[in-house]
This record gives sequence, C-alpha cells and structure tokens, in this order.
Amino acid sequence: MSNAVPQPTESKNSSSTPPKKKRRPVRAAGLLLIIVSVLVGWFMLIAFLGWQSGQRELQDKQFAQLDRQVTLAEENIGQGNYQLALTRLDWVLERDANHAKAQSLREQALAGIGTTPEPTPVTAVTVTPAPTRLPTATPGAIDSPSEELLRIQRLVATKFWEEALPALLAFQQQFPSFEREETDRLLYDTFLNYGLDLVDGEQVELGMYYLAQAQQLGDLPQYVKDYQTWAELYTQGISFYGVNWEASAYYFRDLCLAAPFYQSSCEQLFTVLVSLGDQYAFAQDWCPAEQLYREASSYQTTAELTQKRTEATENCLLATPTPSEPITDTVPISDTAPFEGAPFVLPIETPASP
Repeated sequence: MSNAVPQPTESKNSSSTPPKKKRRPVRAAGLLLIIVSVLVGWFMLIAFLGWQSGQRELQDKQFAQLDRQVTLAEENIGQGNYQLALTRLDWVLERDANHAKAQSLREQALAGIGTTPEPTPVTAVTVTPAPTRLPTATPGAIDSPSEELLRIQRLVATKFWEEALPALLAFQQQFPSFEREETDRLLYDTFLNYGLDLVDGEQVELGMYYLAQAQQLGDLPQYVKDYQTWAELYTQGISFYGVNWEASAYYFRDLCLAAPFYQSSCEQLFTVLVSLGDQYAFAQDWCPAEQLYREASSYQTTAELTQKRTEATENCLLATPTPSEPITDTVPISDTAPFEGAPFVLPIETPASP
C-alpha cells in the first residue's frame, strides 16, 4: 500500500482565466492606439491634400493674374500709354523673369517712350482753381514776369513739381493776364504729374486732389483716370482697414483684380481676408472662415494659414445644421374677400301626407 498523498489537481478553468483577464486591457490599449494612429494619419492626409490643393490654386491664380496684366499692357501700348504698360510689365517680370511676351512688350513700351512725345492736353478752363489745400504762393513781388516765367518753365521741364506749383500760383495771382494760356498749361502739367507721383506714393489723398485740379484745366488721359479709380478704391479700402474687414475686402478685391501692382493691393487683400476669416473663426462660424482662408490662400500661402484653413475645414464638416424652430404666434386670416355669388338655398323638407 502506498503512503503517497495524492496532490489536488487544478481545474482547467482556474489555470486559463487569469491570463485572459490580463490580456483584455492590453488588447484594448492596442486597439485604441491603432485608432489614434489612423485618425492622426487621416488628419495629416487631409492637411497635405489641402496644402497641395492650395498650392495648385495659388499657381493658377498667379498665372491668370500675370496673363491678365500682360493683356492689359498690350492694350496700353496700342493706346499709347507706354508708362502704364511699362509699370504692368515690370510687375509681371518681377514674378516671372522668363515671361517671353512680357519681355517683348516691355521693349516696345521702352521704344514708345523714347520715340513718342507725350501728348500735351488742350486746356479748356482759364479760371484759377481755388487755393484751398494748395501750397502757399511764394511771398514777395515778382519784378520781371518774363524772367520768372522762364524760371518756372525750367522747373516744370526738369520735373521739380514741388517747387513749380507754388511759383505758378504766385505768378497767376500777381499777373492773372500775363501769358495766361501758357501758365494754365504749365499748371495743368504740374497738377497732373505731381498728383500722379503722390497718388503712387504715400500721400494718396493729396495726389487725388491735385488730379482733380488738373481735370478742371483740361481732359485727363485714360491712364490717369485709371489711377484715379485705383486711388479711390485704395482710400476706401484703407478707411475700413481694421474697423470693418468685410467692407475693406470689398474694395481691395476690385483693386487687386484691376491693378495688383498698385499700393501692394493683393498683399493688402491677403491680410484683410485672413483677418476677416479669423473674426469668423473666433465666433466659431467655421464655414465662412474656411471660404475666406481658401480665398486668401489663392494669393499667398503660409504654414499658419494652412493650419487655420485645415482647422476651419474640419470644424465646418463637423458642424450640424441648427434645427428650425416651430412656427408660433401665427395670425389668423382676417381680410378674406366676401362671397359675391348667389346666396345658398337650403332644401326645405316637405312634410309627409297623413
């Protein structure tokens, strides 16, 4: 007879249950990690595709804008506006130095400037414009009007507009009838050219005023009228800058389309669009923000703008439509037209005979 004590055997359930309980959290953590990785990869793919799409849109927009300016420059050359054509073509060549048509047209514009004299407009008004906001006239009496007129002519010929303008005003004040047609012509040229210099610089409003004064003395060339329009759009856009981004964008959109070279209009539009998009994003109105960021990226792309656009796109897709409220406080219809036909006749029952 054996004295060995039988050892208790472990059941299958007791040996297999603990490992299953340990593996479940590990499996859940692994599954969660896989889901997070897939989501991160998905968002990275969306961001990359958005950036790639933005780059294509930017290139298409830039090429279209360059072609438009080349076409307008060609029209300017045909009209004899060589200086404006040269301004457009220089802007194009700064962005695409190998643009063959722009190079060819630039040579034509330079040849036109060198061989064609600038047309002198015909002055039609002989009344001296009001001196409001104009430089004060040179003090002192003029001894010899002939010598002073020669000096003024030299100032105008050498394009010293700032010195020629007060000298002309003083001359016309002291000698209103002396060579009036000539002094009006000189005053017209000074107002016109000095105004253009200021309009294309920092004193836009003063330049606009000088151009308006020139318009009182004679007809303005078409390219000067174009500058007047651009200056008006610019001053309107700047007046709303930082105050009403939507109104500012309205003016800079037109200016960027017509004259991207004027006052860095497209760069200004880019800043306005991003600022307006930020305003919508701050209010969590993501869909309009995404549209504005998309429009801004057609003029310029930055890493910050790409991130903003991606965030706005994702939140716009996640946005749910607001359920419509039930219609309440309805007003009953009260002003119905009366019935105008024959009155209704109700049937009369005939009593049964006994």
